Amino acid sequence: MPPGDFGSLRDCLGETPDRSTRHLHSIGISVALSGLARGTSLGGRLPDLRDRSVLIATGDQLTTALALIELDGVARRLVLCPPDLAPEHLRSVIADAEADAMVSAEADGGPGAAGIDVVVCGPALTPWAGDRAAPRQTEWVMFTSGTTGAPKMVQHSLAGLTAAIKRNPSHDGAPVWGTFYDIRRYGGLQIFFRALLDGGSLVLSSPKEPIGDHLVRLGAHGATHVSGTPSHWRRALMSPSVQAMSPRYVRLSGEIADQAILDHLRACYPRARVGHAYASTEAGVGFEVDDGLAGFPARMLGRLPSGVR
Repeated sequence: MPPGDFGSLRDCLGETPDRSTRHLHSIGISVALSGLARGTSLGGRLPDLRDRSVLIATGDQLTTALALIELDGVARRLVLCPPDLAPEHLRSVIADAEADAMVSAEADGGPGAAGIDVVVCGPALTPWAGDRAAPRQTEWVMFTSGTTGAPKMVQHSLAGLTAAIKRNPSHDGAPVWGTFYDIRRYGGLQIFFRALLDGGSLVLSSPKEPIGDHLVRLGAHGATHVSGTPSHWRRALMSPSVQAMSPRYVRLSGEIADQAILDHLRACYPRARVGHAYASTEAGVGFEVDDGLAGFPARMLGRLPSGVR
């Protein structure tokens, strides 16, 4: 399903072309995406969040992913809180985002959430046969990276966030995406979208998981496409478990990729295509380079395919 051909993230669910089941894989738990067709992670309170500005402040990436799929096209605005949002900033975030509801793993929303409607989200899906109205256009609000002091936010649309994503043209099975990123940040969210739009599954990371264990888990779930920063990949290459997976595509972003890291990844995964992307939370994906060389081709000067100057 190419970008722009769907009304909401729920339109991207379902079986793969080869009729295998799609999953979100976290540590010790996997959730079948097909379960969201007749189930919910929100305890039946989806109608309570319709047309509202909703803060997504769950304790883990899996519940965040489930809430985003359910609420896109339902909520007026989704505010994706990063995992390191300080409790003392929560009140100002709620005010700036005009949030009138919160999705949280805690019934009270945690410190700073007093006075806001809290809906609990969990990884266990429960049956729900409520009415799902025609999707509306939901605003997406993200926090910029690398800022200090009061959090700074930037507004996006789903169409804008997915504009640079091209559907995987391969016919050798649905992709299994994996990432070292957190999907509550721009780089990880892009991989979350790619997994959904590509008709694939996604292996989620955890800051508490050693790099070697993550590599083993990526291999166990058959990860075919894996993304991270050059720093992530340098740590992976130093791990004895680096050969636990055998990806078809290795993607770098978030930092400048030098020739050494590109060459080492090609040597480690000789069958994989190695590419790197230039992007920012504010501007989105500018362009991607897939020729295995550091920098970008001179032909891109003045005429980037994405239109970014």
